[in-house]
Amino acid sequence: MGVEYKKISMCYGDIIHCHCPLDEIFVIPKAQPEVPFKKGPAEIYQNYTGETAKSHARRVREKFFEKYCQGEGLDIGYGADIIDFSASGWDLRNGDAQYLAGIEDESFDYVYSSHCLEHMYDVRIALKNWFRVFRKGGYLLLAIPHRDLYEKKNQLPSLWNGDHKHMFLIGRAEPPDTLDICEEIRESISNYDIKYIKACDEGHTITNPLVHSDGEYQIEVVIQKL
Repeated sequence: MGVEYKKISMCYGDIIHCHCPLDEIFVIPKAQPEVPFKKGPAEIYQNYTGETAKSHARRVREKFFEKYCQGEGLDIGYGADIIDFSASGWDLRNGDAQYLAGIEDESFDYVYSSHCLEHMYDVRIALKNWFRVFRKGGYLLLAIPHRDLYEKKNQLPSLWNGDHKHMFLIGRAEPPDTLDICEEIRESISNYDIKYIKACDEGHTITNPLVHSDGEYQIEVVIQKL
């Protein structure tokens, strides 16, 4: 059509009407999973080092793995940056991570997700289903970009990832784009104990909003199911 690609917006869902600057409407049916989910050690199908690897040394010092990553784990949105090589993995090719369709309730001992929640259309549906699939006594482990460490601005779109649908702070929401992760948890699930919610900025030095941050730039959350 001869249209600059940056002017075209694409959306995915069951059936989504997507408006773009062309004043056209695209109706995109939900795709079937490319690879059905199977419980077992995740397949590492690409070469990628991300935020999970970046956080590893700090988490070892803090005994994160000893405390929270015991038993059968599920890593949501892992790519190749898996929390533990024994963990199962759910990624884009397995289907919509908001629902984890096909995973039975209380199938795992812990669920981990790094820098995936901000890509979900409905954060609360995602949290409900992520909480659903692990056993009582187990943990939901979340890492999400901290707005003021990663974006360093208060409105979308992101300069660094055009698929981000939300930004996050701890204890404060700023509509339309910034959610309070504490509120999202409180309104999504019940019968839980928050072990901690904290900002992680080890190695972070860049404050210029036009330059991608270095080091860690995330909120880390540990929730136990009661």
